[in-house]
Amino acid sequence: MNHTGIDKVTYGVADIEAGKKFWIDFGLTPLDNGSGHEAFAAQNGSVVELRPVDDPDLPSPVGEDVNATVREATFGVRSKEDVQALAANLSEDRDVREDADGSIHTVDPLGYGLSFRVTQTTRVKAPEQEVNVPGRATRVNKRADKYDHATPLEMSHIVYVTDDIEPHKEFYVDRLGFKLTDAYPGRGYFTRGAAAHHHHNLFLLNPGHGKRGFHHVAFEVGSIHELFGGGNNMTRQNWETMIGPGRHPISSCYFWYFKNPCGGAAEYDFDSDVVDDNWEAREWESTPENFAEWALAEGMASEMMFKGIQGSFRDKPAE
Repeated sequence: MNHTGIDKVTYGVADIEAGKKFWIDFGLTPLDNGSGHEAFAAQNGSVVELRPVDDPDLPSPVGEDVNATVREATFGVRSKEDVQALAANLSEDRDVREDADGSIHTVDPLGYGLSFRVTQTTRVKAPEQEVNVPGRATRVNKRADKYDHATPLEMSHIVYVTDDIEPHKEFYVDRLGFKLTDAYPGRGYFTRGAAAHHHHNLFLLNPGHGKRGFHHVAFEVGSIHELFGGGNNMTRQNWETMIGPGRHPISSCYFWYFKNPCGGAAEYDFDSDVVDDNWEAREWESTPENFAEWALAEGMASEMMFKGIQGSFRDKPAE
């Protein structure tokens, strides 16, 4: 089955106005998708949709936060035949609903809403990487770009907390055909769609506290400068950092997570590993060092920016 990655994530949210502000500040583009619900898109057309918590078409929430959480993840596939094959597979032991647009909807073994459709995303045109390294200059007589906000290219992955991780992993990998790319054995599994090349589209994590729930969704940006520009903008807009900036050694990417009023967190990523079937999956010990090569625990709060830099107004005593 040819899963291509994440097409859409649908939230059930009590405070939709706060959610709208968050996603606009984050850099997604408001979208009229004809649904009557608030929606926002990354550059490749992957969509975040906000619905009221009592929307009868939403699956039940998973976890403790019933007023702000992801209620469904929609994965794209290459063809109608892929959708039909998935529908036949899933219908063997669970209810599957087909919408007029051909998408199918069900829930996974832990109750997370799960949907598949022929992908509506498009390939993005990546910005040129103009980076100067001794012996290889790609930016001559030109200043580097500076970003005052981010405009994410695509939605790359979603993370669920699970308290029944082995059957959960087997459902996606052994049954639905997702590919395992790396693992914290018994604690976390990184998986990608079979036709996708992200390091992971779905990460299942068991922190060991006997709970389940949505954790975060991630978006790729075009440069390290854009990641910092986006993070600084979110900080200026008074959104709270969950963790970051930092760098993940497992998927190689730089990151910055922000707490999201729609539930969980939203993550900026840059320079994630791109993989195919020649990738060699590895088992990792679950340690802080393997989670983050380095990271700031609480971001760069606006009152700390520029502190200590010569001439900064932030260092002047209050009058």
